[in-house]
Amino acid sequence: MSARGSTSFLLHLWRALYPVSVSPVLNSRRYLSFFGGKGDKPSDSEVSAAPGEGDSGQIGIDWADKLRDAWHGTVDAASYAGQKVKETSDELTPHVQQVLDSHPYLKDVILPVSYTMIATVLAWVVMPTILRKLHKYAMQGPAALFPGTFIGEQVPYEKSFWGALEDPIRYLLTFIAFSQIAIMVAPKAIALQYIIEAWRGAVILSFVWFLHRWKTNVFSRVLAMKGLAGLDREKLLALDKLSSVGLFVIGIMALAEACGVAVQSIITVGGIGGVATAFAARDVLGNVLSGLSMQFSKPFSLGDTIKAGSIEGQVVDMGLTTTSLLNAEKFPVIVPNSLFSSQVIVNKSRAEWRAMVTKIPLHSDDLDKIPQVTNDIKNMLKVHPKVFLGKEVPYCFLSRVENLYAELTLGCNLKHMSKDELYSTQQDILLQVVQIIKQHGAKLGSTMQDFTTQ
Repeated sequence: MSARGSTSFLLHLWRALYPVSVSPVLNSRRYLSFFGGKGDKPSDSEVSAAPGEGDSGQIGIDWADKLRDAWHGTVDAASYAGQKVKETSDELTPHVQQVLDSHPYLKDVILPVSYTMIATVLAWVVMPTILRKLHKYAMQGPAALFPGTFIGEQVPYEKSFWGALEDPIRYLLTFIAFSQIAIMVAPKAIALQYIIEAWRGAVILSFVWFLHRWKTNVFSRVLAMKGLAGLDREKLLALDKLSSVGLFVIGIMALAEACGVAVQSIITVGGIGGVATAFAARDVLGNVLSGLSMQFSKPFSLGDTIKAGSIEGQVVDMGLTTTSLLNAEKFPVIVPNSLFSSQVIVNKSRAEWRAMVTKIPLHSDDLDKIPQVTNDIKNMLKVHPKVFLGKEVPYCFLSRVENLYAELTLGCNLKHMSKDELYSTQQDILLQVVQIIKQHGAKLGSTMQDFTTQ
């Protein structure tokens, strides 16, 4: 840049910073008018100030003029600086181009690779900040109702839509950048068609990965909600597993299509063999279909005690093909899921109450004491804390009379409780019944079977 050009540039910059000092005549006029001096008289074309306006109006006009002059000076300085930068660039461009032409490897490889690496690093650094800003704006505005969010819910960034998008985008950009660098460094080593297919596959995998992360975030937030019933929780877990399998299958098919594999042709040709395979694997398919049906119908849940035909135990695991139980001896029992589709399932854990029915023999000589005994037994059952009275009242009556013995039948509904507590309650009721019988002077009898055994 020449000395004359530098002087002109500094003059423009000085005018931008100190516009008042550039025009001494205008400055002296404003100075005199500001302090009440005569100064230059206004011409006839100038409009005189209205009556009643004081010095404040004149000061406001002076400052407006100063700001306008400063703005024009700044614009002039910026325009001049831009012009000089353009001139300098035009002067340096031929020299830079000459250097690049003399070093083709620098022009074709080093600089593009450097730009690509810098862009990739910036993507890793800047992308999380941009996504966090978008998440913040989404939570503050109407976009708070974005799919996957709930009304009034403050979703953390790591569990949000934008958080699920961060890693797939960064790794996708990194893969594209490194593949582009490989093309620059060794353009003949990899065919362009394979690079394009690889990019398509990377886009599909990144999209499926994003969907899986977003789905996982949504399900984890729903499962963490308070007041979610256990049955609904297990249905959501089953839906989560099923959606993961569906995403995996769709991703594999889309990836095959992107790589040039005709999936439709494979399905068409494989349909013929699929029929034979279905006959051979009908048991496996039956177990899988029964497992999927149970995942949604939920005839039982983990921890329930069930009975299906001759099989009884506590459910410890539910898979797509088999269900694991623990029987009374605590041995693991693996049951195919297809068995439950053909058996009546009794879920003991979901019962609100358990029925208790017992038969007690008495001596036939104590028939006159039976009415008092049955009344006292019924009153005892009504006040027992473990007896459920919501559906039917306890009962006790003479159900059988023989030559040697009479038989009492008593029954009641017990509240839902654990197995150990249930056995203790039944024992307590029987002991109280025996005590009532003895209080009335009656004796326990023996059945005809007992006499036959003796």
